[in-house]
Amino acid sequence: MSGPDHADVLVIGAGASGAINSLVLAEAGLKVVCLDQGGWTEPAQHPHYSRDFQYQRQNRWNPEPEVRRGADDYPVEGGQSHALMWNGVGGSTNVYAALWPRFRPSDFRKGVEHGLAPDWPITYEDLAPFYDEADRLIGVSGLTGDSGMPPRAPYPLGPLPMRASGRAIAAGFERLGWHWWPMPAGIVSENYDGRPACNGCGNCASGCPRGSMAKMSITLWPKALAAGAELRPGARVERIESGADGRATGVVYIDRPSGQRVRQTADVMILAANGVGSPRLLLLSESARHPKGLANANDVVGRYLMHHTLVAAEIWVDAPIDSHVGNSGAVISSEFAETNIARGFVNGFNFNVARIGPAGATAIGSFCNQPAPWGAAHHEWFVRHFGHSFGAFAIGDDLPQAENRITLSATEADGDSLPAAKLHYVPHENDKRMMRYGIERLRELARSVDAFDVTVTDYYEGGVYRTPAWHLLGTCRMGADPESSIVNRWHQSWDVPNLYICDGSSFATGGVVNPTSTVTALALRCARHLAAEFRELRRAAKAA
Repeated sequence: MSGPDHADVLVIGAGASGAINSLVLAEAGLKVVCLDQGGWTEPAQHPHYSRDFQYQRQNRWNPEPEVRRGADDYPVEGGQSHALMWNGVGGSTNVYAALWPRFRPSDFRKGVEHGLAPDWPITYEDLAPFYDEADRLIGVSGLTGDSGMPPRAPYPLGPLPMRASGRAIAAGFERLGWHWWPMPAGIVSENYDGRPACNGCGNCASGCPRGSMAKMSITLWPKALAAGAELRPGARVERIESGADGRATGVVYIDRPSGQRVRQTADVMILAANGVGSPRLLLLSESARHPKGLANANDVVGRYLMHHTLVAAEIWVDAPIDSHVGNSGAVISSEFAETNIARGFVNGFNFNVARIGPAGATAIGSFCNQPAPWGAAHHEWFVRHFGHSFGAFAIGDDLPQAENRITLSATEADGDSLPAAKLHYVPHENDKRMMRYGIERLRELARSVDAFDVTVTDYYEGGVYRTPAWHLLGTCRMGADPESSIVNRWHQSWDVPNLYICDGSSFATGGVVNPTSTVTALALRCARHLAAEFRELRRAAKAA
């Protein structure tokens, strides 16, 4: 089995982290090859151009692979939660909301704060310049001056419009005396870097074919390719190979268009396949030297899966607030983000408050699982409710637990007969107390806006927590101790020194916000370090 020419750096996964690493390292003059098992998602493939675009969101454009069952997907076995992700160039940026808040300084030091979660081996201050650089690269829109966060450089772009729905939500927070701020977003509020300003179409849930939202296949991959990176879509990696010295030597992948197996070698590898895909591939890469899976001598690969705790409410108000128009995110609140043990738990949660979406989303109850009644009462209900609602998520910082993990399924496999991932996740008792507290605060928010109707969702179904867990974090976590973590502060594997793992799996804690802003900042930091140290790494490898 022969393969293409040797690469300096091989990147596995073409999502946000894989795109940034490929771009930076190619610009540094290295020969970069990136593999992704999925293909390109062309603008015309998005549902926006179809009359049944809302129906498509529920099936072929569903963010959950177990529902979507696309040819590029692999199944995820599990009964405790959903796994929401997209396999293909751009990764989950094809189908996310591009909410762009940062972690808080306290998110990096939970070991000092309460000891029920580890400290990161880096601080907020270490990451702050990379947050700023990533914001400029992505084109982030926001309002500078949030009193709930540390001072920062101005956003590259001003905030997206505060529409009627956002003003109604903000008024409720004002009445309660709770913190609120316009949600920062990886969506351009004006023309930027060749991308058109958001037109407020309202279908953010199905991605953005225009590129107004930061979709990495449009935003970054053209730049990476122009810099010399080579991208091979349709390349499903079977295993990462390693030599007698324990170092990674390359991969074997299935070129899905031809069905042929190909070996690609490289000096350094970066695994960026998300919090499910990265541990799965490491576990698939067991060998005599690595009997528990690659980089897994301590049996920590796949463990400490975090999703965020989640409770939600859909809230209806009398005033028409046009909640089907504009970008998904409206308001963020960090009022309850920090630990206050008087509440009965450690850690905290953040409010993400959003508009609901088009008419179909209201009709089927896509936010709160409360569909519109059918029959004689339908029209009266719909006129009263459509365009009058907003949704509020209370997103909590769940405690990492070793039992929450990704393993290999014994019963399910992907289209190439590779074992599927198996997902196990049960919230900690601390997290359950936090969710119950969050539900009561959501009810307070509903009262503050004089809601005429409210539906609260706690995502427990028959006693099982079935969260729509679009955040897949912690399964190859970063740390200062090789016994309890998989990678060091630079994302370098403790066991396999020429292997870097850089995606949501490397998070030590989950914070209370959507993670993509932090993923991109970490990727920039990893890539800048690797570009500076690459030749020393190669020299050390030859000496070994």
